[in-house]
Amino acid sequence: MALNFPNSPNPNDTHEEAGQKWKWNGYAWDVVEEAIVLFKTVVGDTGSVEAANSEDSLTIAGGTDIATSIVGKTLTINFTGEAGGGGIANAFATVVSDDGQYDVGSDQILTIVGGTNISTEVVTDSNQLTINLDSFPLSFLSNVSDSAPSSGQVLKWDGSQWAPGTDVAEGGAGLDAETLGGFPGTCYLDYDNFTNTPSVLTLSGLSVGNELTPAGNGAISYDNATGVFRYTPPTAAGIGALTSVGFADLTSTPTTIAGYGITDAFDGQYSSLTGTPTIPSDLTDLGISDGTTGQVLTTDGAGNFTFQDQTGGGGGEANQNAFSNVAVSGQTTVEADTTTDTLTLVAGTGISITTAAGTDSVTITNTATSAENFTDLGDVPTGLAPYKFAYQCFGFYEVTSSGNLAYLFSQYSGNNPTVYAISGTTIAFDLGNIPSHPFEVQDPAGNPYNTGLVHIASNGTISTGSNAQGKTSGVLYWQVPANISGGYRYQCQTHGVMVGNIQVKSIVSV
Repeated sequence: MALNFPNSPNPNDTHEEAGQKWKWNGYAWDVVEEAIVLFKTVVGDTGSVEAANSEDSLTIAGGTDIATSIVGKTLTINFTGEAGGGGIANAFATVVSDDGQYDVGSDQILTIVGGTNISTEVVTDSNQLTINLDSFPLSFLSNVSDSAPSSGQVLKWDGSQWAPGTDVAEGGAGLDAETLGGFPGTCYLDYDNFTNTPSVLTLSGLSVGNELTPAGNGAISYDNATGVFRYTPPTAAGIGALTSVGFADLTSTPTTIAGYGITDAFDGQYSSLTGTPTIPSDLTDLGISDGTTGQVLTTDGAGNFTFQDQTGGGGGEANQNAFSNVAVSGQTTVEADTTTDTLTLVAGTGISITTAAGTDSVTITNTATSAENFTDLGDVPTGLAPYKFAYQCFGFYEVTSSGNLAYLFSQYSGNNPTVYAISGTTIAFDLGNIPSHPFEVQDPAGNPYNTGLVHIASNGTISTGSNAQGKTSGVLYWQVPANISGGYRYQCQTHGVMVGNIQVKSIVSV
């Protein structure tokens, strides 16, 4: 009875007729066996699962750094992690602090959190971590009063702690300035800042007599008996002469303003004043003996200052050590020998280190070349290549030859041995060692059998059907149809004696 199969079917299309279900495999219609379970139980490293029926599905899911995809009948398992399988290694396996240490795992995150008056920040779109010192009150410092200062006060030592106090020249709390010492020049050079000053003399305050007859250069005369000033206008000739007359040429000019000690020749300079306090020009003017190079000025807490040698890397050194020791688990601790010692970062294999003085940053970059091909991986066993495990196989055979007389198969002994396969599974022939013996799969009658053949060359080129026959290298996969059984053959296309049997067992009878 002829079967009415659909024309131009697509792979995996099904057709039911006469109580039988068929599926198009891309080359031929295969009988669908409804009650077949290929594997009843699938066992993994940490568990197992049992098929409930012939329609049950086994899901293959990608784990850590593994992704899976299915195209047609091909399941692809991809490794998505870093070369070497280690992922991103820890920058430091252990982080050591002043009061303990923390072991960082490969899947853990170390969080840097700001403490008292310290905040942390990761600069946007960069790998830079910034640690900032926040603003803090005076009480944050040791031995300092927490009293709020008022405007103009300064920090002074009151005998037991540093506290807000009045800003005066002699120091100490509650004192008043008795001299000009400690006041800026803008204060004592401004007449308006003085008290008990005489009124400014104006012309209306003087007794002026009648103007006299013009004579010479003109003059102002004073009658000491009557207290009257008389003005003598200059003549025309005298006016011309006045343009070159200095104050010293005038007669009867006063030399002082009585009672105030200010001479007419005062030039406004502080040094021209008399009775002024001494302005300190160095520490010795304050009664502090000078020290030697490298010493620091310290206080005993009672207002006495001395110079002493600095110890412990402190004492005002500008480049104080951020860390005296740098510790790495399992390694020798690096210790700073002096306050100006330098910690050198050395780039290892596949690492480069660059610095940027402008941003005070150090950049550590991975320069190792990533693996672009499977064979670039350093831990791949010799001879292993992707084309040798493209499909899951019931049997994988390395094919060699005994001269021009016979094929030899791994896992089988003797010349041209009988090879066994199960219908509905895949077997593979590694043809990498038969350069002169083109390999062909045949039906029981000795004709080329092209159904289910897929050849993958070592460079990844894929050939199917009749184009997969006659190869002398690469791997030939035979996806044995589920509806065949019996004595199929393998044959060298060049040497007739190199022929053997492929015995296909029906999956139903297994």
